[in-house]
Formats: sequence, structure tokens, C-alpha cells
Amino acid sequence: MKVLLINPPDKGYYYKLGAIFPPLGLFYISSYLRSNGYDVKLIDMNVEDVNLAELMKDTDVVGISSDTVRFPEAVKIAKLAKEIGKIVVMGGPHPSFAIEEIFNENLADYVVIGEGEVAFKELLDNLRKGERYPADVRGLAFMENGKLRVNTPVFIGNLDELPFPDRENFDMKKYRFKFDGKPATSIITSRGCPFACEFCSASQFMGRRIRKRSVENVVEELKILKNKYGYGSVIFFDDNFTLFPERVMKLSEEMIKRNLRFSWWAFSRADELLGHEDMVEAMAKSGCKMLFIGFESANEEVLDEYKKNLKPNIAFDVVKLLKKFKIKVFGSFIIGALNETKTMVEKTIEFAKKLRIDIIQISVLTPYPGTKLFEKLKDRLLTKNWKLFDGTHLVFKHPNFTPEEMRKLFIKAYFKIYSSPIRLFKRGLPFFMRLILKHGYS
Repeated sequence: MKVLLINPPDKGYYYKLGAIFPPLGLFYISSYLRSNGYDVKLIDMNVEDVNLAELMKDTDVVGISSDTVRFPEAVKIAKLAKEIGKIVVMGGPHPSFAIEEIFNENLADYVVIGEGEVAFKELLDNLRKGERYPADVRGLAFMENGKLRVNTPVFIGNLDELPFPDRENFDMKKYRFKFDGKPATSIITSRGCPFACEFCSASQFMGRRIRKRSVENVVEELKILKNKYGYGSVIFFDDNFTLFPERVMKLSEEMIKRNLRFSWWAFSRADELLGHEDMVEAMAKSGCKMLFIGFESANEEVLDEYKKNLKPNIAFDVVKLLKKFKIKVFGSFIIGALNETKTMVEKTIEFAKKLRIDIIQISVLTPYPGTKLFEKLKDRLLTKNWKLFDGTHLVFKHPNFTPEEMRKLFIKAYFKIYSSPIRLFKRGLPFFMRLILKHGYS
């Protein structure tokens, strides 16, 4: 049985800035299916220009993974596959929480919910035996005799049992992103998130229980990335890389011991760094050059609304700690909380400037399917044009802002933050030009 896995294209801001990474979810599924005897071809439309109709002719099952912004592109691909007469399987963060929409519009034959490796493989096992309604496959949704069946998802307990992502059967040179001046790629060492931020679906998609790969397993993959593919930088895409300080320190020590000299960055929470200076020092020694941290707001009532369980002022101590070890800070802020006013937004912008961090990202609060925020706001959505769910548009009826007012606040916020000539030309100008061309400015 032949399987075609497709990653739809993303034409958003990060794509335009060149921040394109392998779709690790599909790469994992590809390697897992191959290890179980399936013939797999993987297409990443972010870096490949292909004739999908021709490719689909020589396959049995088409698998499409998608987040919310790329869902319209995934729909186009699914419709094409259905027209050609192929079995269509959709998965990823958006399809996992848009099951009814997908089956109401007859976009797919099956939806894989959450992690895809085991559910996809067991689905194929059943299809190969001629069973179209695999009732016992966990993490699978499908129509059975006109009724929607949704099976509870499965979360893999021992991640070390998974083969490494399928980089061998893809031309990795098509990814040209650099970090710290070196070719960079992504890696993930854990799954799950114990936190329940209102605007994030990570804990719903991957579960609240953290499942960690062993340090030894991670080191083996890092050795391959360095020795076989020549990468000098890695980005740890774990939702929360610094949650377990002892593990981070052990990994850092092993990287040094084995001469795995990468420049690297990861995602963290502010409250996980304070009180763990030894961890931060070990990270810096092993090559950590930057951390992405969601500070989100200067207003405690906004952080409470987001369920962040943080106090805003600890940001200054965190930045001071990271600067001590020459680790740059990529700070994220979200404007447009339901209880937020223009004055509160402006307070957050001034707060971001005072932190004097290296990179500042501002997003407009967006209710993604699968989040608690979506459940709260689904009856107040202004649009279901999923392309607009990119963190730069107000897509729900806000009590204090119109979409136009939020658009102006969003753009002006970037101009205020990157107002100094050095910061403007080093970080902001390319982004501003794209922002103005897309949104306009007045």
C-alpha cells in the first residue's frame, strides 16, 4: 500500500522571512510507517513545487497535515485527492478539532486526532485487510453508516520507541534557514504540556502529561544532525523545553562531553528560569544562544485572563539572568485580551520596550480551534476564513476594539518598539515593509 504525505504551503510572515523548518510531525509518521513496511512519499509544499495530481495517481492513501492558517490549502488538496478517487486522511492541530466540519463537507475519509504515528499505521493495517470501519483504532474519526464515530486519541508513552524523523528520504538541503550564521534545523525532545493557557491548544493536542525522550536518545539524533547532515544550529521545538532543569542540565553536559557544539535556541517559560541559574549556565556553555519566552502582557489582569499563572514583573529578572550568560531573548506578547483597553495595550508596548530584549513578537489574540478561548468565542467569530487566523487580525467581536482599530494598534506597536534606528534596520524594517504592503498604515 502506497502512502503520500503532504504538508500544505504556508505563505505567512514566517515563511516570507525564511523561517521554514521540516514538518516534524509528518517526518515522524513517514519513518514510523516505513518501519512497518509501508511505501511512503513525503511532500513539503513549502519547499517543493510539484504536480500533486500526477503524484496522487500513483498512491493509495493521501495524508494531509494542517494547522489553522493552512487549512484552506489543505482543503484544496483534499478535494483534489477525492476527485481522483483516493482515500483521504487529514490530521494535525486544526483537523483534530474541526472533525464535524470536515465530514459535513466530505473533505476526508478519516481524521487522525492528535499524535498520528500509531493511529495512521493501525488505520492502514485495517485498510490493507479490507476493513473500512476500524472501530478499535484509537485516535481516529470517520463516518460509519451515516453516523460520525470519534475514537479517543492515543498518546505514545515511550517516545524512545519511535524511529527518528524521516530525513533520509527527503532533500534536507531544501531548508535554508540559518541561526547564528549556521545551517539550522529543528528537533523535538518531548511531547505534551501541563499548562492550560486559554489561547493555546498544545495541552489538548498533545495531552497534559509530559512525555520525555531519554537524553541518550536525543544525543543520538543530535549526532546524526551534526555528522551526517552538517547542521551547526538546532531549534528545540518542545512546547516547554526547560520544564525539567535536571534533564536540561544533563543534556547540556552530554552535548559538551560529546563535542556536539551547536548554537541552539528553545521555548521556555519565565518562571522556570528564576531560581535555576545553574541550568541557565549549563545551557549557555552547551551553546544556547536564545530563548523564546511568552511574556504576553504587562497587565496582571490580562495574564490572569490568559491563565498564564505569571506575574508580569518577573520578566525583568528573567532578562537580567539571561543577559548574564549572554543568552538572547525572543519575547512574545499578545494584545487584544477580552478585558483589555487601549491604555492597557499601550502599557504592554512600553513594558516590552523597557525590557530591552533582542526580538519582540506581537500577536493579536486569536481563538484557534482546540483552545478554551475558541470555545468561549465561537459564537462571536467575525469570520471563518482560517487564513486570517494568523495572529495579525482580530477575528472575533471584541468588546473594546473593532478589527480596524486593532489593526492600527498592532502596526503602531511595532513602530513604537522598533523606533530606534539600530533596532529598526536590524530587526524591524523588512517586517514593516511586508506589514504595510499587506495591511496599509495610517
